[in-house]
Amino acid sequence: MKNILILGTCRTGKTTFSKMLQKELDNYQILEVDSIISALQRTFDDIEVGFIHDNLENNKLTEFISILIEKFQVRLGNEYGFIINSDSILPEDLIKYFDLDNTIVYYFVSSKLTVDEIVQNCRNYDNLNQWTTKRTDEQLSNHLKIAKNFEIKVIEQCKKYNIECIDTSHNREIIFKQLLDDIKSILN
Repeated sequence: MKNILILGTCRTGKTTFSKMLQKELDNYQILEVDSIISALQRTFDDIEVGFIHDNLENNKLTEFISILIEKFQVRLGNEYGFIINSDSILPEDLIKYFDLDNTIVYYFVSSKLTVDEIVQNCRNYDNLNQWTTKRTDEQLSNHLKIAKNFEIKVIEQCKKYNIECIDTSHNREIIFKQLLDDIKSILN
């Protein structure tokens, strides 16, 4: 069974789309990479696994996730798949550690939105459980500025490695419906 990676920058609909996929696809589980990073960082002091904004010199996140998925699939068999959701994996790292022939990959970006527009969207649409509601506008803007720099790298590297990069700045519902249909077609 092919795994599905929904990657890209923060606030682009990765979690929303991952949940849509899980509802539609039998035997798929979401692996929320942010939760794994947070748990590892809270457990181990000097771990070389982190978020993109941690600026780790030798971030082993992509390698760790690849090994984790491989071990799960050995134990669970090929009848189960994963929807892996992350905003901390660059395409250049992805191609080193994942079998892209057996993986569906989409990178989401919001290059048509400014930092201020994304902050406003967060304030208008995010619920109280989301990390964005625990940040001031200034803190959120600073985080999103880092994400915008990451986004430039993602777009460049997607072009370089011929990985699909989708701008979800506008018309997300239409984009997500089309992607859902595309994925179902690939899997059947």
